[in-house]
Amino acid sequence: MNIDCLPFSSLPFSKIFNSYLQSEPSIKSFFETDPQNAAEVQNFLKSFKFSGERSDTVSWLTDFHTGFNAPPETKESIKKLESPDSLVIVTGQQCTIFGGPLFTVYKIITAITKARKWEKMLKRPVVPVFWIADEDHDFEEAVHIAVQTGEQCTKLEYGDRSERGRRVSEISFSDEILRIKEELKSQMYETDFSDDLWNMLDSVYKPGNTFGEAFGQIVLNLFGKHGLILAGSNTKKSKELAADTMATSVSGYQSQYDALSSQSEKLKNAGYKNQVYLNPSNLFFIDENQDRKKIQIEDNHWIVPESGISWTTDELADVIGNMPEKFSPNVFLRPLIQDKLLPVASYVAGPGEVAYYAQMKTFYHQFGMQMPIITPRYSATLVESGIERIIQKLPFTIPDYSKRIEDLESDFIDQIDTPDVEKLFGMWQNQVKEDSKHHVNHISDIDPTLKKSAEKSISIFFNELDRLKGKVYKSLKNSEETQINRIEKIKHNLFPNRNLQEREIAFIYFMTVYRVDIWDKLLDELTDEKPDCHKIIYL
Repeated sequence: MNIDCLPFSSLPFSKIFNSYLQSEPSIKSFFETDPQNAAEVQNFLKSFKFSGERSDTVSWLTDFHTGFNAPPETKESIKKLESPDSLVIVTGQQCTIFGGPLFTVYKIITAITKARKWEKMLKRPVVPVFWIADEDHDFEEAVHIAVQTGEQCTKLEYGDRSERGRRVSEISFSDEILRIKEELKSQMYETDFSDDLWNMLDSVYKPGNTFGEAFGQIVLNLFGKHGLILAGSNTKKSKELAADTMATSVSGYQSQYDALSSQSEKLKNAGYKNQVYLNPSNLFFIDENQDRKKIQIEDNHWIVPESGISWTTDELADVIGNMPEKFSPNVFLRPLIQDKLLPVASYVAGPGEVAYYAQMKTFYHQFGMQMPIITPRYSATLVESGIERIIQKLPFTIPDYSKRIEDLESDFIDQIDTPDVEKLFGMWQNQVKEDSKHHVNHISDIDPTLKKSAEKSISIFFNELDRLKGKVYKSLKNSEETQINRIEKIKHNLFPNRNLQEREIAFIYFMTVYRVDIWDKLLDELTDEKPDCHKIIYL
């Protein structure tokens, strides 16, 4: 693998993400620690204290892995957390079908490489954790998968909507999973590595298994060997450990809402967009159908709309204490629960997560906590060998391919140096005409009866020139069409559906083309790389 580097500013990344990567003063104040500043990082780590009970953390994580067939390396990482000076590098993602898009593995690889570096640098245990967002109920986001199929990007989706509204991690696969697997097989390349991939997928993506179980098993199957730990809050044990934090989100909701509002307004005034809409309530309620319902505040009462449920603040705090499993955190509260349950020194974030963490600094303070170091994840585009070869034949940079295909084609026509065929053949014909006059007259002097034969020979030559001109035009057109087809193929590979490859294409696609262990190789390649630019990785 060869790796090139592109600045994030040359690609469709948000303003706030670019500012954060550049450590611009306009954004630094919204975070506790600048990950690019070694002194700030060292100071944060020296002062870091975990407020939780490590024995509870180890017990919870041990129980959490019961259904995931955790390898010895994962169990050893859990054991490391018994040490009072151990730290965690955590990242996470919703449990998307078949593991999700490429950025899922980029997050994990960032967490693993970061944990290794810090453990060596700090001489203390540092372990990587993947937090499954197992309370998320965004079913539509979880059921789509996209793969490259020739020169196109094909999207498929799991079609069973019968349990929509529940937390996705709890939803069991119906026989619909068999249909989408067969459809996926028909779309993917058949290679020497296909059997290995499908043996892995078939073992977990089957009727009766849940989205959460399958997702966690795939992640550990690929990365457990590197000591990766899974975590999540959708268990009775984790809810009991998080009950105090959820209760605090109720009793102190007004000051917490004010903190989020103030920070979000400052962010807006600094020229950045807010990632998440604010609400005084940061909790969901799990109803009798196991659906996740947003709790609202009206007239000093906490209600679950359309359910008839209503509590005062004190009543709700008591219910949370007695039945924490009936409640679920939103996007702002989830990181705090995560940091209460784990000794999180750093969270590995994508662009969207960097944006909503920018709203949260003072929110953390309302709970007596400090925001961890927000580390940007690796960002990359994988370039297959066939694409690399044709990229070199075209006058575009990789960022150019983020444009519309129509604009790329227009730019190509404007840039190509097409010869003036009419001028070329016109000059040729004129030169032949001038030379031919002398030769025709000379032949006529020899034998006047041969003049017409000589003129006919010249006419035949001109006809042949016209035929040759037609062939030249056809050749140029074919060449132009070939190049335009190449442009379209490159665009669909690098920016499928007009989006970054890492946000669209399922990582399993590359496993069937380049071996199941491709991510181990990529991890090795990225070990000494910083996530300070978008990587162009030539496979």
